[in-house]
Order: sequence, then C-alpha cells, then structure tokens
Amino acid sequence: MGRRRVPILAKLLLAYLLPTVATFAGFGVLSHWVARRALEEELGRRLVTIAAAAAAQIADENIALLQRGDETTRTWRNVQRRLEELRAKSGVARIYVFAADGTSRVDTRPGVAIGEEYHRLLADAAELRSVFAGRPTASVLFRGFDGALYKSGYAPLTDGPAPQFAVGVDGAAPLYEELGDLRRTLTGIGVGGAFVVVLLSIIVARLITRPVRRLERAAARIGEGDLDAPVVVPSRDEIGLVAETLEDMRRQLRSRDERLQMMLAGIAHEVRNPLGGMELYAGLLRDELSGAGDEERRALLARIERELGHLKHIVTEFLEYARRPRPELRPVDAGQLLGELKELLASEAAAHKVRIDVEQPGRAVEIRADAGQLRRALLNLGVNAIHASPEGAAVRLAIRARDGSAVAISVSDDGPGIPAEVLPQIWAPFFTTKQQGTGLGLAFARDIARDHGASLDVDTAPGRGTTFTLTLPQA
Repeated sequence: MGRRRVPILAKLLLAYLLPTVATFAGFGVLSHWVARRALEEELGRRLVTIAAAAAAQIADENIALLQRGDETTRTWRNVQRRLEELRAKSGVARIYVFAADGTSRVDTRPGVAIGEEYHRLLADAAELRSVFAGRPTASVLFRGFDGALYKSGYAPLTDGPAPQFAVGVDGAAPLYEELGDLRRTLTGIGVGGAFVVVLLSIIVARLITRPVRRLERAAARIGEGDLDAPVVVPSRDEIGLVAETLEDMRRQLRSRDERLQMMLAGIAHEVRNPLGGMELYAGLLRDELSGAGDEERRALLARIERELGHLKHIVTEFLEYARRPRPELRPVDAGQLLGELKELLASEAAAHKVRIDVEQPGRAVEIRADAGQLRRALLNLGVNAIHASPEGAAVRLAIRARDGSAVAISVSDDGPGIPAEVLPQIWAPFFTTKQQGTGLGLAFARDIARDHGASLDVDTAPGRGTTFTLTLPQA
C-alpha cells in the first residue's frame, strides 16, 4: 500500500493560509490592544486633569465642615454649583467629592446625601491609596448601571502628604464602542483576506495540478502500451520540460516498438516459408506410407504434422500481433458477435469436454467496435477459459448493459483461478504457464481493448474460477 499523497491545494493552504490568518489575527489583536490602551490612557489623563481642576476650586476646610444634613447650607450649594458647572463644560458624567473612608461629601448626581458610602470605590482600593498619598491617578474601565463603559479620574483635594478628601470624575468612554467597530472591521478584513488567500490557492493549485494530471494520464497511457497519442502539455515552466521529456521518451519507445514489430514480422515470415515446405513434404511422405505395415511410421509422421501445425499457429499469432492494424469502429450487434464466438469455440470446447453457455439480454445491444479484432480478442479469452475448465464444466459468455452508455462482455470459467503470484504478469507479452502457449493471447486482447477505448478487467480467486470482463462504449 503506497504512501498517502498530500494534495498540492492542501500544501498551498498550509503554506499561505495559516501564515496569512495568523498575520491578520495578530495584526488585528495588536491594533485593537494598542488603540484600546491609547484611548484608555488618554481618557484617564483627561479625567485626572478635570479632577485636579475641580480640586483647585474647592477649599479643603469648607469640605471638612460639612456634616450629615448640610445639603441645604450655602457652603454645600456653592461647592455643588461649581462642580456642576465644571461637569457641564467638560462633558463628563459626574463629579463628586469624597472622604478617605469612601463616604460622599458633594456629588453632582442628584439625591446623594452627605456621608453616603460609595460602594464602587471598593473596586479602586489600590488607586485610592495612591490618591490619598497625594498622587492623582485613574481607575480601570468599568461598566456602569446603564451598560456603558466608564472610567474614573481621582485627584487629592490638597497637596499635603496626607489629604483627607479627594475629587472623583466619572467619564463615559464612547470611543470604546467605536473601538468595537474597529475590531469588527479588522475581523472582517481578516476573514476577507483569508477568503482571498483560499481562492488564490485554489487557482494556483489548479494551474499546477491540471498539467500534472495531464502528465499523469499520458504516463499511464504509455505504461499501458499506448504509444500513439502525443504528450501535449501547454506549459513553459518545469512541468512543460517534463512533458517534453516524456514526449521524447514516447517517440523513442514507439520507434523501438515499430522496429521490434518489423523484426518479429520478418522472422515469422521467414519461418513460415520453410514450414510450408515441410508440410508439403510431410503430405507427400504420408502418401508414400499408405501401404500395410507402415502404421508405426505413419504415427511418427502424424506427430510431426501436429508439431508443424503448432509451429504454424505460433507463427500466425506472431504475425497477427505484429501487424495488427488500427480498428475500424462501426456499430456491431453484441448478441450476434457472441453467437459467432460460440460457434468458433465449439470444436475446442468439444475436444476438452466443456460446454459453452451464452447469456444475452432480452433486447438487441449494439456496441462500437471492429468486429474482426473484437472477435479475435474474445476468442483468445474463450480458448483460455476452455483450457482452464475441468471436464463437464461450463464456460459462460454474458452481455450486460451498464448505465445505458456501456456494455460489458464477460468470459467466465470454473477453473482453479489464477495464482496471486502470477496475476501481475498475465498481461505481459510472451508470458505463459502453458507448455505450448505463445503468451500473446491476453496481451493481444488487452491491446485490442485499449485501441477500442475499452477496459479489460480480471476477477479471479483460487477455487472459484476466473472472469474476464471487456467493457466497451455502447453505440
């Protein structure tokens, strides 16, 4: 079992898509983080500045005099009015003054009484320690009761080492909503970029794999012995160079194949002439040995004539294999062809005590084929099936239509099957397991099938016989 191949498209996606997505994602996250941090720092500085400005307008001793219930005094109203004016000018949400214990003194939000505890300040304990140590600071972002994001700026009310009161300013962060839009935009750009990379990878993969697949099909044809179709891959890159090399190899193989066929035909022709003379002299000798007492000599002569017949058969097969012309395809009645094949196999089947069964569909089936060559291919398959069948068995010839566009003609036997170690070699010319076989029958049949644009497949297993199936296009 071969190694699993990784498609070029998968390699391109791994090479381009992952780095691109990682780059877009990293850029988006980094951009969002930098923008968020810059906005947060800028908002914090602005709120701290407003808090310091508010602290500068308030006297520490006035705030220290305020007690619970002093919301109606002139001091409280003056401080609250100044804070409200500053809040309106600065556009912040709220300004308030609170003590070190986290209780309110003045607040621009209506209804907040003096001494009311600010529970939210508990979340800013670290920042408040810095403020009451005399250092203005800002809180982290938090979400208010209205669902919006806010940030607080704090400044001590006095510049002393241990201030007792501080000013807090709460400001909304509307730009963070726009930052969310920026994040969604960056995400959309990343998804779009990934889609473009996938699309480009598919296009590039097709540009690469299309000529490679043509080369693959061309190499498969050459491997199957089809040396007539040229290798054409319109590419000027390295793939085109491989195609040119493969085409040169095809031409060289075809030239060598033609020379071999010419040599084979020449040898067969030269052998046929003396065989004809030997047959003639054997016939004359048979006439001379017609008298009584020559039975032993006539038996020896009959054996010589059988061997001459076998040699003549081999020479004929060599010639037919070497000089087989291109098929002339015409509509052929498959049922009639099988009937003729049964008649041709009748004498061979009778000699081996095997019967021939024909299975045909109820309607006429036409195929496009060269009747003579196809008959020869099926005849070779039928003879092999007869020789493989035990006495009393049947060789089955069957026709089956497939998918309305193809016709399968099968030749089956009940023999011992083809051994697994022999199966890969059965299509090779001159390979045979018979004592008097040429080894050209199956090679001849497969070449004829290939020239018809058909396929010849074998299904065999030890103990259940062998079936050869020839699948041809329907006329």
